[in-house]
Amino acid sequence: MVPQATNHAPERKTRRERRMEILAERRRIKQIVKKLRPVTFDNNTVTEAGNFQFLARFKELIGLDALIEDHFHLEQKANCVYPASKLVDHLLDCALLGHTRFSHMNALQSDPGYQVVTGVDRFPDESTFRGFLGKLSWSHLIQLVALNRDLLARKARTGEKRLVWIDIDDTVITLFGEQEGATNGYNPRYHGRPSYKIQVAFIAGSGELIHLQVNPGNTNGMKDLLSFVKEIEAMLPPEWIIEGIRADCGFADDAVMAYAEERGWQYIFKLPKKATVKKAIAYLEQHPAFWETLSEKQEDITFATEDDRWAAADIPILLTNWEKARRCVIYREAHETERTTDDQLTMALTTYSFQAIVTNAELKPLPLLRSYNKRANIENRIDELKEGYETIRRSVIRVPGNVVGSGRYQHIRLAPNPTLAGIVETIQYKLRVFAERFVPIQQMA
Repeated sequence: MVPQATNHAPERKTRRERRMEILAERRRIKQIVKKLRPVTFDNNTVTEAGNFQFLARFKELIGLDALIEDHFHLEQKANCVYPASKLVDHLLDCALLGHTRFSHMNALQSDPGYQVVTGVDRFPDESTFRGFLGKLSWSHLIQLVALNRDLLARKARTGEKRLVWIDIDDTVITLFGEQEGATNGYNPRYHGRPSYKIQVAFIAGSGELIHLQVNPGNTNGMKDLLSFVKEIEAMLPPEWIIEGIRADCGFADDAVMAYAEERGWQYIFKLPKKATVKKAIAYLEQHPAFWETLSEKQEDITFATEDDRWAAADIPILLTNWEKARRCVIYREAHETERTTDDQLTMALTTYSFQAIVTNAELKPLPLLRSYNKRANIENRIDELKEGYETIRRSVIRVPGNVVGSGRYQHIRLAPNPTLAGIVETIQYKLRVFAERFVPIQQMA
């Protein structure tokens, strides 16, 4: 049999069939388009930030406009539309709403709801902000630090005297331009980029930013650290009394610890595992009697990691740049791993990791470790400064809504959300309580 040639090309459709397919596709597209709702641009009540009224009222309650005018000064032309203090206030609103890029700031120009709740009838163009920030100098940063100090003093007067712990850390701000004072330094993410190194100090627990210092990117963490600590002390309101300070590796400065001892403060600093610390660890490993598990030292084990895998040993230690020996608590954590030999024999192997803390506190090792670990929250505080309280903004502040009604009947309409309703109720209650305790500016003059 002779195989016949077969044509694998698809059969060509007739003109009528192609026409029917085209008409069917047109009908499908028409049905989809008919579902589109008409769009108009005449809604003067909508806002991207339905709950911004609470921030606006809080700023009004504490007299933020007057505070900025008192502390922030910048020479401007006589015909300038926006005073420097008002531009600072507008920039604060932009940061609160997440408009941290110039191109995003114009969004508030076309947000009538925002303008209603803030009483702003004209919002600057992003070019105005560019020109304003281009005129600022280091002296204006000092003015803003003084403004923050005044705000802290006013908050402190709403409560009683209390003991506070200060958490200190630093962070790298990477720069992508030609900024004054920027240098190449340690940058874990963008290697070789110019940066600033920012030293920050927060109140432990409540999270108030006490002080912020901008340094070139190659600045050592302990450079002028004692001066920074003294500035922190000077900026604290008299109602807040320092009980102790905590910091990570690189801040265990002899001068700072000596000053803390002189002032009667406690301190808890983590030590880098350099030569002296390594020698102490080696000595303790040769004398296992020094190690005690945390559960032996403290009965109430509350964290999952606080079990028999952890042990601690107290030992006095003297680093080369210290004038005297200080108490050091070295922590050892056991890690069990499996190792397989060439003949497939599986063996359990225990390895250890170590960390060292220098302190003058009389706490036992377990509560001492807990206290230091609470300092880890400062990383979240720093991220909040960098990212602008992203979680709070997304869940509470930037909630779309409508400003409806007029006069005393004006109100905000939000989408149904039981969780947000509970948050808003709490905000309203807290704002009323704060208003009752707050001392107006004119009464403090």
